[in-house]
Amino acid sequence: MVLLLFHRAVKMLSSFASSFRVASVPLVSCRGQAAQNVARIADWLTLAASRNIDLVVFPEACISGYASMAKLNRAELNALAEPLDGPSVRAVMDAVERTGVAAGVGLIERATDGQLFNSYLVCLPGGVRYCHRKLHAFEHPRIGSGDRFTVFAASAGIRIGILIGADNYVVENVRMTALMGATLLIAPHRTYGVSGEGSEWIQPMSMEQALNRASIANVARCEAACSAEKWLCRWLPARAVDNGMFVVFIDGADIAGQPKRAGAAMIVDPFGRTLADMSSGETTGGLVYAELDTRLIGVSPGREWLGARRSNLYGALSRSALNAADFDAQRVSAKGAVAVSFAQVRRNRVIG
Repeated sequence: MVLLLFHRAVKMLSSFASSFRVASVPLVSCRGQAAQNVARIADWLTLAASRNIDLVVFPEACISGYASMAKLNRAELNALAEPLDGPSVRAVMDAVERTGVAAGVGLIERATDGQLFNSYLVCLPGGVRYCHRKLHAFEHPRIGSGDRFTVFAASAGIRIGILIGADNYVVENVRMTALMGATLLIAPHRTYGVSGEGSEWIQPMSMEQALNRASIANVARCEAACSAEKWLCRWLPARAVDNGMFVVFIDGADIAGQPKRAGAAMIVDPFGRTLADMSSGETTGGLVYAELDTRLIGVSPGREWLGARRSNLYGALSRSALNAADFDAQRVSAKGAVAVSFAQVRRNRVIG
């Protein structure tokens, strides 16, 4: 059905395309080597400029490095953190200005009040930048969670939303970015860990879950045959279709901690089709890229479904927990009770 809708949509498009070229780079990033990591980012931006790419998306925490932070002491964690006007961000912005290519990069942010966040910056040519703080941060007890969504206009027809790692697992998070007008979702990721079978674990949603080894072991056992990046390769296309948006997924690799992994990258269109990934032809030395035809957004089924929402029915979504009994169709409150009648048919008589 979706394929049929897609073919119909293509016929509806005019001959004048509005395009935006985006690339995803599974950057190799090492702990405590921010200067070297930024230098690699700058090199990728130079290559992207030669391919006329508008935006390059790098993984979560790519400046700080990917290895687990849970056991770092205060001094070690502080050494990784940088302010948004620190040397690493300034170097990235310089590379953006020099190449004319926008960049999305992740880091451990030290806010002006000293709080730490797992943050993601999109730096645009001209010195404009947007920062998203991870909503479901679990990396370390001292790393706080953000409290707002991030959506902004990048070019004609493209409004970018950012959700980091586990933020993407909550369907309401993706829907909120769509309702705020996002037409391109950046989903930077870093694999949380590797099980004994070699399968990557999904990121926990909270610090409590991260510290609960039994819970993590259960996840690994249940999904031993399917790595985290494969889960996301199923989920994110569904998010793209549901919300009528493009999605760019990127996962990083750490030579020291995960020598056999090369990262992962995927770009999906509003019909759930994979436009490019690590196995596709649209790669240049690890640069996974695609041209986004923004005309697809307006004719995607997801945009029609967004318009058909009945928001008055969804009040319960604002509650942190729900009790199934609250929605039992057989229960009727005294106030505003609804009369219920039934009929039992026996032969030719109706007993009410």
